[in-house]
Amino acid sequence: MTVTPSALKRARQIRVRLDATVDQATRDLVQAWSGAWEEIADEWQAAVDDLASAGAWPARSKVLRAQRAQQALKVTGEALDELAKTSGVRILRDVSALTADANSLEQAVVAGQLAGGIDVAWSQTNKDALAAIVRRATGQVESATMRLPAAQQAVMKQALIRGVALGDNPRDAARIMMRRLEGGFQGGRHRAETIATTEILDAYRAAALAARKANADILEGWQWLATLDRRTCPGCLSMNGRTFPVDAPGPEGHQRCRCTSVPVTRSLRSLGFDIDDPPSEMPDARAWFDEQPAVDQRHIMGAERLRQLRSGALSWDDLAMRRETPGWRPSIVVRPLAA
Repeated sequence: MTVTPSALKRARQIRVRLDATVDQATRDLVQAWSGAWEEIADEWQAAVDDLASAGAWPARSKVLRAQRAQQALKVTGEALDELAKTSGVRILRDVSALTADANSLEQAVVAGQLAGGIDVAWSQTNKDALAAIVRRATGQVESATMRLPAAQQAVMKQALIRGVALGDNPRDAARIMMRRLEGGFQGGRHRAETIATTEILDAYRAAALAARKANADILEGWQWLATLDRRTCPGCLSMNGRTFPVDAPGPEGHQRCRCTSVPVTRSLRSLGFDIDDPPSEMPDARAWFDEQPAVDQRHIMGAERLRQLRSGALSWDDLAMRRETPGWRPSIVVRPLAA
């Protein structure tokens, strides 16, 4: 069977839903981390003012013994522990909702490939398989978020020890230090956003894989569908349209990857219908890229990669590569340019 406009429309609707879920989770995390910083900022301001009161930033040993600094680090640790806990709960709530709906969403894409009046039996995903996906996501989220507090406290402690040149205006120096400390604190928020995005999307992809496996008798496989815009990386563009077996996981994109899978049915004739399949409407990423303005092509590829692509030194298929990452799944990333 080939990918129809209706199937693409429904696959993109899934993409919209996933984006909306991730965007809301991100907004919630931003609000939570910003609120936490507001609650501890006064402690840090007091610590910074106390350390700067001597006219020169203290040595490392004195910084770590300073009562105000110790109190600021203590309340920061408590705030980070609470943020890690609430972030994990927030992510897992979305994971559970999406995995529960994955089967029906994938079924809708398949229905979009079939002509009017044609229907095939669609099996529900095994509940144990879905429970296993949620357990795995739970483990991943808990493991990743539990590391956030210690990592961010270390960053902030290092900024404090590093100090700042007070010069003739300690107030200016204090403002610089507060910006550094807030940046160190908010760095954890960026990590939490990456965890949320990656685990929410991967959980849905795992549930979609389970749905495909449950319906392997009617599916030929799945195709990689990239979001075709100037934010899409060269590796994802290269993967667009590639076909994979029913039981292959994916799309195994990079962190925050916006690509999705389109389940593809077997031919209508192999399913028992005396009808020819229509031509596939899967978008051609290379053709789309070639139609983009030069400024957008450079933005997507980078000047040197674009030059090599145009000269033939680099092929379209060479833009992506598989990367093994300890502690995480394999991922498709942009192939680095040769030195």
